[in-house]
Amino acid sequence: MDGGLTRLRETPRYHWLGLVAACLAGLVLASVHWIGLVAGGALVGLVSTTLRRALLAGLGFGVLALVMWAGLLIWYGSFGGVLATGMLAGLGAAIALVAPVLGSLIRGII
Repeated sequence: MDGGLTRLRETPRYHWLGLVAACLAGLVLASVHWIGLVAGGALVGLVSTTLRRALLAGLGFGVLALVMWAGLLIWYGSFGGVLATGMLAGLGAAIALVAPVLGSLIRGII
């Protein structure tokens, strides 16, 4: 397993393919349950070369998930209604940004 992860992290082509696959899998998981945000952060963290890059990748995944969520709300015409909830919308945004970063901490273990 370690040899495959090392090659995935060090070969640029495999790294980018792995990062895109991790983002897609994380978004699918996050669309089912909020814990998918943590799983998505862990997946992008696993393909990162260092812990620092894993944390940045987790934050990037969180921003991507937040943008996708906002896009879906705009698509369905409920963006204004969600923003009207005030602090609840802010809580959802904070969870979308913090959960993937927590998941990406797995890079410090593996």
